[in-house]
Amino acid sequence: MARKKQNTRVKSRKPFSVNVNWKLTAWAMIPVLLLAGFLYARHWINDSSHLRITNVEVIGDIQHTDRQTIQGIIEPFIKTNLHLLDASALEDELEFEPWIRSVAIIKRWPSDLVVEITEQSPVAFWGDDRLVNHLGEIFDASLPSQKGVMPLLYNPEDKGLEMIRQYKMIQQWFKTAPIGVNEFIINARGSWRIRLTNGWQVEIGKMEQERRIKRFLVAYKKELASKADKVKKVDLRYTNGLAVSWK
Repeated sequence: MARKKQNTRVKSRKPFSVNVNWKLTAWAMIPVLLLAGFLYARHWINDSSHLRITNVEVIGDIQHTDRQTIQGIIEPFIKTNLHLLDASALEDELEFEPWIRSVAIIKRWPSDLVVEITEQSPVAFWGDDRLVNHLGEIFDASLPSQKGVMPLLYNPEDKGLEMIRQYKMIQQWFKTAPIGVNEFIINARGSWRIRLTNGWQVEIGKMEQERRIKRFLVAYKKELASKADKVKKVDLRYTNGLAVSWK
């Protein structure tokens, strides 16, 4: 029996091919490129040799703080670039100066730094060796040129704003008098004492301060004004009168 002849022909295969979606691939590469760019930029900006600070401008109404002192404080901080500058530490260091109340650091890219300084605005001496500003904040500074010009205030509890308000109230009580008040002190017991512009010391006490001062002003106009050079101290801590200590 005859055998069938086996077909030895090999079917031809189609060539292998890959269809690449280049558009999709390009979109997929964007995040990679962005990440690479971000990492490079971060590395570049964290190198202190780049974006060096080349100009520093100090602005503000500076009357009491030495500008060379300010410059000396700033100098070590600017040996870097704007990105690496420790602005908070620089502000703290400058505000440590007694006359500097606040500091604002402004970065102007790529290389300029603006330091805005606000100084204290004193309205009175606080005891013998400190000052108090218009907000009632007490600070350690001296101002010899204003001795006898600015008033002196003090209480042991450092209540600056309260003292300023009370001092303004006392000034109102004296507004029609030919003399004024240049010193106002409250002692540890809460007793008031003032010194007048003519040098008299007046003890007012802890209570009924307005009534006692009005009583004093009546006595001043009627009798005491004519004896101004002989009076040393007036004590108002009496129910219906006052006591005078003579020189």
